[in-house]
Amino acid sequence: MLLRNEQQLALNRIETLCIETADRYSAAAGATDDPFLSSLFNELAGQRKEFAAELADHIRALDDLPQQPDPDRETVDELLAGIKAFFSGDQRDSLIDERKKLEHELAEAAQAGLQQPLPAEAKMLLRQLLSHVDKALQQLEAAHR
Repeated sequence: MLLRNEQQLALNRIETLCIETADRYSAAAGATDDPFLSSLFNELAGQRKEFAAELADHIRALDDLPQQPDPDRETVDELLAGIKAFFSGDQRDSLIDERKKLEHELAEAAQAGLQQPLPAEAKMLLRQLLSHVDKALQQLEAAHR
């Protein structure tokens, strides 16, 4: 069993959330027939993948290996989101609401990571991620209207 310190755990959680968020954005892009929303979701998926790759480098610098998300959990979460969208009657709003929840979860993890004694470069990356999350939330809110 590998023991991780708080810094490693924090960065691994954020990196895993970035991957999961990217995967869910990609899935949502394929689930909508709205070209604008599909494009937005694909753009945000790409950004989250980039952050995940950069975070993986910082995790390695802390003498740890990045974790991978649980694909079974992701599948169940996507199925539940699809069922919710189906029964809500408005797939667009449901897709956007689910992505907003993911962004909020990512922001909470990044804020918690900033409380850790991480190297300055890692903290700068987390601040950049928070800025991207804020922008994504604004874009999702604008798409919601």
